[in-house]
Amino acid sequence: MNDDVSPLFIRWSLAHWAALGAVALAAAVLLWGGRRLRMEKRILVGKVLGAVFLLTFLAETFGRIVREHWEPWQDRLPLHFCSLMTLVCFIALWYRRPWACAAAYFGVLTASIQGLITPMLYEGFPSAAFFAFFVGHGLLLVSALYLPLVLGWRSRPWDDIKTLLLCDAYLLLIIPVNIWLGTNYGFTRYAPEGSILEYFGPAPWYLLTLQIPALAVLRLLYLTVRPRKKGGREGTAAIEKNPGQ
Repeated sequence: MNDDVSPLFIRWSLAHWAALGAVALAAAVLLWGGRRLRMEKRILVGKVLGAVFLLTFLAETFGRIVREHWEPWQDRLPLHFCSLMTLVCFIALWYRRPWACAAAYFGVLTASIQGLITPMLYEGFPSAAFFAFFVGHGLLLVSALYLPLVLGWRSRPWDDIKTLLLCDAYLLLIIPVNIWLGTNYGFTRYAPEGSILEYFGPAPWYLLTLQIPALAVLRLLYLTVRPRKKGGREGTAAIEKNPGQ
């Protein structure tokens, strides 16, 4: 047996719990520290976070494509929903566009966070894939929370519904790609073992039955970032002031 082979990832193992704890601790420290800075520094830290996020994503994607791996090349493309959210979070943190902030917040806390809870991961601790997975998904979580808690972003009315439509558009576009490549991006062909999708019926019909609980979660999330004043635009003032700064 090759001693260099990493152990398999086991969900809810000590390594999984430790990774979740590390993500939670890092998120708490970054958010706590960010809230104690002046707005100019908060924006700068957000840009740095976005840049680190993008570079980490590019390095991980490049590494998965070029290195020898048991996965076929079709499964190593950056076409999962979390890959889309990575780019959206970068735009939100770097350019602070309101649409990107909304998509990042609602998309990550509704869908991408499931990756931390039920990871689709095969190599366990201490493999590079293990660290890359939890660092990447942890940065997604930090980015989504940084927008309202540190940068002061507030949602516009119906931003949550628009995000759901964005997610649905992604699924509709990725279905023919999966058929062509024989892949399972967006989990349109089958649910990962042990994931929440298994409770909503067979594929691809669970994508329809999931719409109602997803809408309920999005509506609840909207309540946490809804505009503080009537009209909706006041809540985005901190983001929209000098958006390209």
